[in-house]
Amino acid sequence: MLQVVDAMAPEDRGVLEARLFQVFELLKSKGLRGRRIGSLATAIDFRLTALARLDHAGGLRGWSVPQRERGLSSLSVEALKVAADEPLIENAQGKAAFDAERFRRRILANVQPDGRA
Repeated sequence: MLQVVDAMAPEDRGVLEARLFQVFELLKSKGLRGRRIGSLATAIDFRLTALARLDHAGGLRGWSVPQRERGLSSLSVEALKVAADEPLIENAQGKAAFDAERFRRRILANVQPDGRA
């Protein structure tokens, strides 16, 4: 899904309807149909938006790399795995978000050490 959003025109990425259309198209291409597609598309968009908020707030330092295009980052596999099942909360602005500290703890708990001492 991140590749689909990345391929969108920059001016369309911030438009909910444009993102949901792309999510719907992706899910339909995977064979999903019916009522489930709407709730799944919404859940995916909530999680991606919460992940973007966390990244923009600096909550993914060490697990993201800013890209040339403003507002885009490459995210680690570990961050994406946590975003897939970490509970969403409501932030102070009433928006879907992740608890930054809990998110970081989950990444650290799941990441395998890499390297030699």
